[in-house]
Amino acid sequence: MCQSEKSAGFPQVPKQENLKRATELGLDAAGLQSEEQLQWLGLERSDGNWVLPVLGEKITIDLSAGQLSTGDGEEISAAWRILVLHYTAINGKPEDREPSIVFADLPESRTYAGIYQGRVISRLCGTVGRDGEALGVAALTLGGKPVEAGDLAYDFEIFPRVKFRLIWHAADDEFPASATLLMPDNIEAYFCSEDVVVLSERLVSRLCGRPF
Repeated sequence: MCQSEKSAGFPQVPKQENLKRATELGLDAAGLQSEEQLQWLGLERSDGNWVLPVLGEKITIDLSAGQLSTGDGEEISAAWRILVLHYTAINGKPEDREPSIVFADLPESRTYAGIYQGRVISRLCGTVGRDGEALGVAALTLGGKPVEAGDLAYDFEIFPRVKFRLIWHAADDEFPASATLLMPDNIEAYFCSEDVVVLSERLVSRLCGRPF
């Protein structure tokens, strides 16, 4: 990450040299989870491994081999790997809640809400979110469920217990296209604010057609 992003206080994905260690810790935590807790989180057993639905895709978690892959056998990226493992390590059973707040509403996140807006919302509206038809196709491809809000809106079950809502407004003669990304008000019971940033970015990346 460049120095300007660091000085702005924007949360960072662990540096490359730390990713291996982060993965090891995540795998250890997942291995210590009870089968009942993993099932509550939405994981299922398949051929001795755990399978987790993520944005319409089935991610296989091979704890013995330390590998996380898509249904096609492709290993997922470091960012997705850490997010998946953090999700599987969740303790307790947070209440299911509908998406209702934006990132800036999180107490620990207000100081870099503007940067989040640029990295997530502006990126979305500058790419796939420029056009409602393209956004609709991308959303449905990821299993998005249409809801009534804005000019377009979709609920995304990113993980079985974590749902985000994207509300999109078309451009007009005065303003470009805009969007709001809502999340449950107890999202920090599932992920820390740094993970929420990365999760939001990864959702936009998938909407843009990028692989896991």
